[in-house]
Amino acid sequence: MQDYRKIPIKKEDIIPTAHRMRKEGVILSMIHGYLDGENIPHISYEYQIRDVIESYTVIGEWKVPSISEIYDDAAAWPERELNELFGFEFEGLDTSERLFLPDSMLSGQGHIIVTPMDELIENRYKKEGFEQ
Repeated sequence: MQDYRKIPIKKEDIIPTAHRMRKEGVILSMIHGYLDGENIPHISYEYQIRDVIESYTVIGEWKVPSISEIYDDAAAWPERELNELFGFEFEGLDTSERLFLPDSMLSGQGHIIVTPMDELIENRYKKEGFEQ
């Protein structure tokens, strides 16, 4: 069984922690983010240390430094995803192109818009010139 440890850190600890982990050969498993019930942001950096996942978690920060210069695409991809889907800002991260959402959508708002299936089908038929 794998252990999981949640370790609170401050924004200024993100880069030194990433450098230390990289120097020790530790794998960055994932970067997660979410908004809690009070709309407070949580960003966690999960590192695989032998049979333990250590989750270094920053709470209450919308803007944090990117660790993509330290962990390359292992960090850049989840950072870009969190930027696009939640609006978290990662200082130094190239967000000039979107991963998932069209460039014309959301204008950096960082929120997912859900369209009901019947509306999507109706719009598709209209676009293709068919009547329902």
